[in-house]
Parts: sequence; C-alpha cells; structure tokens
Amino acid sequence: MSLKLELKQNNIILKKLTLPSRYYLFKERENYVKLLNVGEGLFPNDKISTELDMTDSNLIIASESALKIYPSKGGFAANRYVINLKRSNLEFLNDELIMFKNSRFLQLFTLNFDENSTFFYSDIFSAGRSFEEYDFKEYAVRNRFVYGGTLEYLEEFGISGDNLREYLKRHCAEEKLFAKIYIKTKENEEFSKMLLNAGFKSFEKTQNGAFLMYIVLGDKISNIKSAVNFVWELYRKMLGKSRFDLGKR
Repeated sequence: MSLKLELKQNNIILKKLTLPSRYYLFKERENYVKLLNVGEGLFPNDKISTELDMTDSNLIIASESALKIYPSKGGFAANRYVINLKRSNLEFLNDELIMFKNSRFLQLFTLNFDENSTFFYSDIFSAGRSFEEYDFKEYAVRNRFVYGGTLEYLEEFGISGDNLREYLKRHCAEEKLFAKIYIKTKENEEFSKMLLNAGFKSFEKTQNGAFLMYIVLGDKISNIKSAVNFVWELYRKMLGKSRFDLGKR
C-alpha cells in the first residue's frame, strides 16, 4: 500500500497510488490533503508507505481519523513516511494512534528539509481502547530529521505496554496520554518566546537549534487535541497565516 505525491509551485502531481492507499485534495485557500489510507485500521504485516516531495510549495496534511492497530500473533503493522522539503512549508497533523490488545506497530518517519523550509508535525499517542489501557505488545518508532543532508535529530525506541504501565505506575502519573510536536519556523527563538508567553514551558531545541520539540501531556484525547491545535494556531500566526479549519467535528 503506497502513495507518492510531488508538489512544485503548489501544483500537486500524483506519482504513485496503490490501493487501499487513498487521499483527497481540498483546494481552497491552501492546498489541503486528507489521507484516507487507514480504512478500518492496520492488521499484522500491513505496510503503508507515503512519500512526499515538495519544492516551493505549501501543504496542510491531516489523517482522516484515528489509526487503529489490530491484534497480532507476531507480525508488525508498519507505517512509513518519507518527506522532502525544499523552500516549502508543511503542516502535518495526525489523529491519535489506538493500539488494540496484543498489537504490534512500527513507525518509520524521515523528514529531509533545508534552511528555507518550515514545518509543523504532530503525533498523538492514546492509551488504547477504554477497556485495554496499554495492552499492546510492542510499539517501535524511528523518527529521522535530516537538515541540509546532515542528520539533525534521531528518535529511536521500542516499548511494550507492560513496561509503559509499570513506568506510569512507578511515577504515579495522572496524565497518561501525550502528543509530540516538531516545529521549524524561520525564527525559532521568536517562536520559543511565543510559547513561553502562552504558558508552554516544556519544549526543547535540537542540538543545532534547527527546530523545536514540544510534548503535550493530558488525561483526555480531546484536551490533547485542543493543545495541539492551539500550538498550531501560534505556528500559523508566526507565518502570517490565519486560522485553518480542517473540517473535523
């Protein structure tokens, strides 16, 4: 299952589409793509690959709904993204990941970007279904951010639901849900001040200061999404853009 898109001067070219990977393009004020390739969810050994090349372009991407990962007896479901930005702006907002009991999931994300590109990328991790709190078998992630051809930041880990529950219990954590946000503006220092003034203090910079990372904690997915959207609005304000409605209710 794969999807490959190319944008040049805001014109979208479909390079590859293998069903059931699908997408819908909204062309109103800005290019907006909604990914429709999750269907009912991912089963063991399902593999989805999404590639995006952008040059002198602007694009907003959102998932259609939460990504559900079904139980597995051994095989991993996998989601792979490769994104290349040249003098472009990307705003990519994911819905929550819901891992069912005994599920296994691998995420591979690579973002290549240059000095003149900006981006906002968010991921939301839920506790699973209400009656299966962190009952998944394994969740593995490799996020790579490459700046001007050089690896700027690598995030690589694997964790089981048992280990995560034990960690939360040991630390008496009340806020068990989280989102990660990765942000690059043309003025990262100025955006840091905007976050501080808005009351957000838990953010970090990569070693070379190429972009910012922020973690949102909460006890409800609705609160997590509200916080992500608030930071996204700040990002768009920094870029001189108005609020954008993703059409989700």
